[in-house]
Amino acid sequence: MNLALQGWRRRAARGFAVAAGLLALAGAQAATLACRAPTPLEAATFTTPLALPGVVSPRDGTCFIRGLKVTRPDGVRLAANVFLPAGASSGSAPAQYPAVIFISSWASAEFFEYLGQQHRMARDGYIAVAYTTRGFWDSDGVIGVAGPLDVADVSGVLDWTLANTPTDPARVGAAGISYGAGLSLLALGKEPRLKTAVALSGWATLIDQMYANQVPNPTWLNILQLSGQVTGRLDPIVAEYNAAIQNPDTPAAKLAEIAAWGWPRSPRSAVEAINARGAPVFIGKNWQDDMFSPNSTLAMFNALTVPKKLLLQPGIHASAELPGALLDIANPVWDEAHRWMDRWLRGRANGIDSEPAISLQPKFKGYRETLSGWPAPELRTLDYQLTPRGALRWELSCLCWRGIAGELKTGQRATSGRDSIGNALDTSATTGPLPVLSPLMESVGLPVINHMPTVLPAFGVRYEGPWLSQPLKVRGVPALKLRVVPSRARGMLVAYLYDVDAAGFGTLITHGARALHTATPGQSQDLSFDLVATGYDVPAGHRLVLVFDTQDHLYGPPVRPGERFDMALDFGAGSPLQLKLQTR
Repeated sequence: MNLALQGWRRRAARGFAVAAGLLALAGAQAATLACRAPTPLEAATFTTPLALPGVVSPRDGTCFIRGLKVTRPDGVRLAANVFLPAGASSGSAPAQYPAVIFISSWASAEFFEYLGQQHRMARDGYIAVAYTTRGFWDSDGVIGVAGPLDVADVSGVLDWTLANTPTDPARVGAAGISYGAGLSLLALGKEPRLKTAVALSGWATLIDQMYANQVPNPTWLNILQLSGQVTGRLDPIVAEYNAAIQNPDTPAAKLAEIAAWGWPRSPRSAVEAINARGAPVFIGKNWQDDMFSPNSTLAMFNALTVPKKLLLQPGIHASAELPGALLDIANPVWDEAHRWMDRWLRGRANGIDSEPAISLQPKFKGYRETLSGWPAPELRTLDYQLTPRGALRWELSCLCWRGIAGELKTGQRATSGRDSIGNALDTSATTGPLPVLSPLMESVGLPVINHMPTVLPAFGVRYEGPWLSQPLKVRGVPALKLRVVPSRARGMLVAYLYDVDAAGFGTLITHGARALHTATPGQSQDLSFDLVATGYDVPAGHRLVLVFDTQDHLYGPPVRPGERFDMALDFGAGSPLQLKLQTR
């Protein structure tokens, strides 16, 4: 009897809590947000709306309101703020303003991330709402890694926005960086009231970012896990899956489980719904984004059949757009995103929808160029064949040593052989000596440099192209087709493409890696993989050099610590040893 009574009490308590949450939500949505006019002293000393929340700016009429909470049906409260445009802060304005919902990044929060861009949008007549995703900072709940509840929260914030601000329900968009970018696209596929989305430094297919080419990304996986644990309440499954991906002994069934978990959390899964709706999409990506590389985003962009725009530029994850989000300053990425919102939420005929679909800035360059789409008809394919370096030898024909490096050459390969390297030591070839900082320095004009003769031949091998008589503009995704002979069931090749000058100093253009886990030792097998997409101009008088080794801090090894393997490139008859470039 007592047990039955206790069960009834628990059920009643749960029912009361849900009812109270719904009543609280209804109550919160019953009142429209309003701001007051500044006092004479406030007007005289006014600096920024951020310094006087709830007060109408005497300079531009905008108003910033912070400390808001959006209560969800499960009782989770999401921290939020809003910037109101001039005329929208009286509390009695009709629903007439377009609105943008800004979704926070991973480990970021509404109380700082988008304040600069929100103010700029408000000055241009937008209602700009920002919220912290569930589980982070002051938002309740557990971080679901873009799971169903996280996506549903976007619709919940939209409900709150329509109930509490004079927003035109026919003119609402979503925008975000990183985690917010992915949620913007996932929500666009499910929420018919969202008219468009701006997704900056997001991902496309989650498993491609976690385990591309069967290679984990330990640097960024660990950064994501640690930052989630420090700034929020992370679902324990994240640590479990991170450990599994980085463990070379994880069985294939577990990896398939992780891929299945990641698919509904992948914006690529929403493309069919977005296409069916015809909802316009704006995407921004940075070349040196080692957290979410551009490759799968390019594939997703190709699959979109809606009005779309893609900006590609130098930078690591979020570096190109973060200053414009934080600060009230001009920013090329956000300025274009603003034009996109103006076109689709305000109906401004500004021409952005009729411009070429892709705008890109090459690494280390100050200019931009356009492509009509992806794949781009403006690009041509340039094929290089790899020829073996062979054994170290002195040749009288050139009075020089051979066997130090192989060649990259056009036409047919006439020579055969094998070039073998081992993983006992790393080489000087690297994605950057300082994780995260090296690509960040690249994005501000300080490239990763390596002197080619320092690549130790027992542990790395290089293939040198001809000296260029004219500049070569590399664009898009370099692709490798190889035939390899692994000494063990597990092994890895890391590839680096360099722009090398006459003194042998190479500037890193791009890189990539591919691992084997179930190979037959001593048996040849074909191995194909892409390098990270890039835009790079190789000057005349320089040449391309392709380097392979077996280790890099960015790419997790497929073997246990101390486990040795050799990888040989097989140049036998019919071997497809080829570097395929897209050039302009």
